Amino acid sequence: MSAVLAAYTALGALIMLTGIGGSRFSYYAGLLCDAPANLIAVFALGAVARQLPAGPTRTAWMLLTVAISLYGIASAINMISWLRGIDPFPGIADVFFVAFFPVLLGSIFFFIRATATRVPWMQLMLDAAIFIVGFGAFFWFLVIRPSASATHIGTIKQALTQTYLSLDCMALLLLGLPVLSGGPRSGALRVPLLLLTGFAVMFFGDILWSLMKIRGYYLPGGFQDVMYLSCYLPMVLAGHEQLRTMNAVETQEQNEGPAESTVAQMLPYAAMLTALFVLVYLTRSDMNGPVIMMTMIVFTLTVLVIARQAMVLREHAQVRERMAAQRIEDLYASLIANASDAIMIASANGDLKFASPASGRTLGMKPEDVAGRNLLELWTGEDAERLRSFLVEIAASSSGMIGPVELRLERDNVRFVLEIVGSNLTRDSAVQGLALNFRDVTERKSLEEQLRKLAFHDPLTLLANRNLFRDRVHHALAIARRDGSEVTVMFLDLDNFKNVNDSLGHEAGDRLLQAVAQRLVKTTRATDTVSRLGGDEFAVLLEAVASPAEVEALANALIRALDEPFSLGESRVKVATSIGIASSRSSADAEDLLSDADIAMYHAKSAGKGRFMLFQPEMQEQIHRRFRLEADMANAISNQEFFLEYQPIIDLGTRCLLGVEALVRWHHPTAGILFPGQFIPVAEESGQIVALGRWVLSNACADLCRWRDSIPGGSGLRVAVNISAQHLQRGDLARDVADALAASGLEAGNLVIELTESTIIYNSDANLDRLCGLKALGVRLAIDDFGTGYSSLSYLHRFPIDILKIDRSFVNRLTHSGNGSELARAVITLSETLGLDTVAEGIELESQVDALLELGCVAGQGYLFAKSTSLDELSHSVFVANRTAHWTAQARFEDFTATGRFEALKAARRRNSAA
Repeated sequence: MSAVLAAYTALGALIMLTGIGGSRFSYYAGLLCDAPANLIAVFALGAVARQLPAGPTRTAWMLLTVAISLYGIASAINMISWLRGIDPFPGIADVFFVAFFPVLLGSIFFFIRATATRVPWMQLMLDAAIFIVGFGAFFWFLVIRPSASATHIGTIKQALTQTYLSLDCMALLLLGLPVLSGGPRSGALRVPLLLLTGFAVMFFGDILWSLMKIRGYYLPGGFQDVMYLSCYLPMVLAGHEQLRTMNAVETQEQNEGPAESTVAQMLPYAAMLTALFVLVYLTRSDMNGPVIMMTMIVFTLTVLVIARQAMVLREHAQVRERMAAQRIEDLYASLIANASDAIMIASANGDLKFASPASGRTLGMKPEDVAGRNLLELWTGEDAERLRSFLVEIAASSSGMIGPVELRLERDNVRFVLEIVGSNLTRDSAVQGLALNFRDVTERKSLEEQLRKLAFHDPLTLLANRNLFRDRVHHALAIARRDGSEVTVMFLDLDNFKNVNDSLGHEAGDRLLQAVAQRLVKTTRATDTVSRLGGDEFAVLLEAVASPAEVEALANALIRALDEPFSLGESRVKVATSIGIASSRSSADAEDLLSDADIAMYHAKSAGKGRFMLFQPEMQEQIHRRFRLEADMANAISNQEFFLEYQPIIDLGTRCLLGVEALVRWHHPTAGILFPGQFIPVAEESGQIVALGRWVLSNACADLCRWRDSIPGGSGLRVAVNISAQHLQRGDLARDVADALAASGLEAGNLVIELTESTIIYNSDANLDRLCGLKALGVRLAIDDFGTGYSSLSYLHRFPIDILKIDRSFVNRLTHSGNGSELARAVITLSETLGLDTVAEGIELESQVDALLELGCVAGQGYLFAKSTSLDELSHSVFVANRTAHWTAQARFEDFTATGRFEALKAARRRNSAA
C-alpha cells in the first residue's frame, strides 16, 4: 500500500509542479488528487490500529485514524464546493477541520504516554521546554503574529485563520515531544519522526494556504496542494514502521539506537538556533547597532558552544564504545580462560598460534608452550591422519562449523577421548587461522559403552540378552547360507524354578540363575553364544555344527550339568532343565529358528521335563492346538464343560467297595472328551489348575454325599481327589478343602487328598506346615505313585501321611519281573511298619490280586475291576452289591475301610502264628 501511495503522490506532484496539461488541468488535479490519498491513508492507519495489541499505542493509532478521516471529510466538502464554483471558506468543512485538531492532540497525548517511559522525566521536561520555547518563538513571530495584522479579510475568516495557524503550530510542537521521548530503541524515533514529517508538510501547507487566503490569491493546483498530497505518505510509512518494530529483537534495537538517539539529542539545540535566528531576523533593520552586533556575537557563541558540545558528546560516545568493547573483550577472555573446553587457533598444517588454559588439562599443552609447536605432534598413526584430514576439510570450507571428529589421546597412562569441532576464520582479522574446540568426552563415551553393554547383555548373568542373541543368529545364518554350514539353536527352561523364588526368595533365585549361567558357559564350546532370554529361559547358539550327534551330546551334557545340586548358602537346590533344539535345516530365517526351538522346548517340558527334544514340523500344529486349548479352558468351568468320573477302590479279599477316586474329564465343544493327560499340563502352565482343582474338590464331595445315601453303609465310603503341586504351594488349599466340606456336608475323614512324592518333598518345611493345616481339618492324606520319586523314610516319618498308593509300575512287575514281588513287599512292609494304609494302583490281572493279598495289601484299583465311570453306573456294580451283602452280615462299620481290613488281616496272622 505504501508503494501505491508513493507512486500516486509522485504522479500528482509531477502534474501540479510542471503544469502538464495546462493550468486548467493542474487546477482540477490539485482539487481532486487529495481525496484518494486521504482514503488510502485512512485504510492503512486503521489496519495498523487493528493489528496492535491493546494499550496506549493502539489508542493513539485509532485516534489518528479518526483525525485523518475528519480531515478527509472536510477536504471532500471543500472539493465539492470548489467544483460548484463556491469558495468554501468559511463553511461546513471548517466544522470538521476544527474537530480534527482535538482528536489529533488526543492521539499525540497517547503517543507521548506510550514512549515517555524510555527517558528520564526531568530530561524530557527540560528538552520539551527548550523545544517549545525555541520553535514557539519561530511560529509566533514569523507565522501567527504577521497573519494577525491582516484586517481586510473579515472577522470570521480572520478568526478561523488565526485558529488554524495556532493549532497547527501547537500540534507541530507537541509532535516533537514523542521524538524527544522515543529513546534509543530501534524504530522508537522513526515512527514519531515520520509522523512529525507528515504533519509538518500538512501544516506548512495550511500556513501557505492561510497566507494566500489573507492576501487573496489562493487557487487549487499550487505548491500548497502538492504538500497536502505529500503529507499522507510519511504517515503510512510510520504505520508500516510501527508494525515492523512491534516484535523487534532487543539486540537489533540496540544496534540501531545510537544514531537515532543523536537526532533526539539535537532537537533542543535546533530549537535554540531557531530562536536565535528569529532574534536576528527581527533585528535585521539595525545591522550597525550594538544590539544587533551583540546578538550576532551571542548567536556565533551559541553555535560554537553547540559544536563543542557535539564534539564532547561524540568523544563520550567513542569512550563508551571503547569501554563496551573492552568489557566484551574481557568477558570473552574470562569465558575462554575458565572454559572446560580447550580452544586453539592453528594453521591448515597444524602450526599452533594460540591455546586456551584448558589445553593444559585436556592436551597437556600449556598456552605459554604453544609457540613453535604443531598440533599433529600429539597424535600418531590413524588418529594423526584423521586430524590432518580434518584440518584440510576446515581450511577448504568457507563458513560454518565442521565436525565433530573423535580422537583418542593417551597421556600419563590415562586414555582420553576428545571431540573436535572447527571453523575456518582465516579471513577474520582477529583470528587469522582455524579455530578448534576440543571437548573431553571420555566419561560420555564410557557411559555410552556401558549403556551399549546393558542394551546387549543381561545385567544379572552378563550373558548376551535376547537382542544380541537374535542379532548373532541373523549373522550366523548369513554365514551358513554362504558356506553351506548348519546353525543350531537350543532353548533351555529351568524346571520348577518358580518354586525356588517362592520358597527361598528372589535373591536366592538370582544366585541360582548366575550359577546356572556359569555352568552353561563351562559346558558349551568357546565359539558358542550363551544367552539369557529372560526369567529362567536360556538359549545357546551353535555354529558350524559337525553332526546332529554332536548337538545331542551337548544337550545331554547340559542336562547332566544342571542336574547336579546347586549350593545357595546353607541350602542345596536341585533343578532340571527342558531343552528344545532346532536347526537351520528346518527353519528359513532367524525368527523361524528361534520359534521352532521354543516350540521344541515346550514339548520337552510337556513330555516330562528334564530332557531334550528336536523340533519336528508337526510340533508347530501341536503347540497351536495347545494354545487354543489354553484359551478354551478359560471359559470351560463357567460353561460347565468339565465333569467327573469315579474309579472304585476295592477290598481285594471280599471285592467290596471301599471308596472312589474322582477323575476329571473335559467335554470339549469341538475336540470331544479329553482326559487329564491332555489338558492338566496346560492348566498347570497357564495357572488355571488351582481353579480347576477347587472345582473338582467341591463337586467330588457333593457328588459322594448325594450318592452314598442310596448304599447301605455308604457313610463309610471315601472319595480321593488328586491335588496339583501348584494348588498346594500357591493356592489356599486348606481353605478350599474346608469350603468344599462345609458346602457338601461330607465328613472330613471321608475325604482323601492325593499328592505326588515330588510335590511333598520339594520345599518340605513349607509343605509340612500346609499338610499339617489339612490334617487339622481331619482329612486323610495319600502319596500317589509312591516309589517313583524321592522315596525317603525321613519324610514319611515327618509328614502326616495316612495312605501309600503303590505305583502301577510296581504292580506290573509282580508278574513280569523276577524281583517284582520283592519291591512291592518292601513298600507294603514299610507301610505296615508306619501304620499306613496301602492301596495298589493299575491292577489288571487276577494273579496280581493274589500276589498283593499274599504280600498283605488289602485294597486296590484298576481296569481288572472297573474303568472310571459315573456314580449312577457304579451303583449297579458287583462291588456295591458285595458291600451291601457284607454290611447286612457284619456288625462293625470299621471293617469296611482299608484300615479296618488291614487291622483284621494282622489279627488273622497273629491267630495263625499262635496255632
